[in-house]
Amino acid sequence: MTVEHEPWMRVAMQEAELARGTTGDNPWVGCAIVSPRGELLGCGHTQGPAEDHAEIAAARDAQARGHSVVGATLYSTLEPCSFHGRTPACARSIASRGIALVVTGMRDPNPQVNGAGAQILRDAGIEVIEGICELEIRRQLGVWVLEYHPQEPLERAQSMKREVRRDRLAAIYGVTPARMEEWLAKHSIPSIRP
Repeated sequence: MTVEHEPWMRVAMQEAELARGTTGDNPWVGCAIVSPRGELLGCGHTQGPAEDHAEIAAARDAQARGHSVVGATLYSTLEPCSFHGRTPACARSIASRGIALVVTGMRDPNPQVNGAGAQILRDAGIEVIEGICELEIRRQLGVWVLEYHPQEPLERAQSMKREVRRDRLAAIYGVTPARMEEWLAKHSIPSIRP
């Protein structure tokens, strides 16, 4: 099952890169919506603050192309948001559009979301598959996670031996060891240096 979903998740990952550096405090997320016959219906990525998130941008793209998304599969690099902030909750919007399957790359580390978006979808009768290309997506979003949701890397750091902590975390979050060392020092976590 993972193999069939990876190519479409990679399309979503490419779309996410189009948003890098333009989303303010929001993550740069990509989304692709695919028909039951395997045709790309629409793509989108997170817009600026208070503008469409990736999933809504992809749905609008599909609509602009004259495609219905009813029964389709939605691929999102990050779990759809579950709360109304500057924009309405993406998970609720997806649930209202007749999407049949949602495939995500990574759970949103935001404590307000972390699993809640997926649960909204499941409660609406939508099948959810999580963790497709997760390691790559965590690296893709690593800078955002370190900046805005340090609790996730801090939990990982606490469970690692000091001598490997910096390099392993740098690899997980896609940053240089030097940047990781600075981040660890900022959070008063010992790195490999005694």
